[in-house]
Amino acid sequence: MRKVVFSPEAIADLEDIWLYIARVSLARADSFLDKLYLFCKDHLAAFPEIGTAKAYLDREILAFPYKNYMIYYRYQASLIEIIRILHGSRDLPAVFQ
Repeated sequence: MRKVVFSPEAIADLEDIWLYIARVSLARADSFLDKLYLFCKDHLAAFPEIGTAKAYLDREILAFPYKNYMIYYRYQASLIEIIRILHGSRDLPAVFQ
């Protein structure tokens, strides 16, 4: 199984997501991040090819949806790097310019 690592930008995204959800419920915020991490560890790391390339991204970066968010990542034989985790309502191509 590939090791999952989060870029500094992805960590900042997770903090923002947690803060947003925590305004309603601390327990929901914790649960969301726990489930998102398990999804990355159990699904993306095991089957990284399930992501899709996007025209606005470098070729090695893939994207896969998780609830209302898009997870951007790249992978190698023993590693999956989560690059960003962004809400789907954002202008995603503009974020990567």
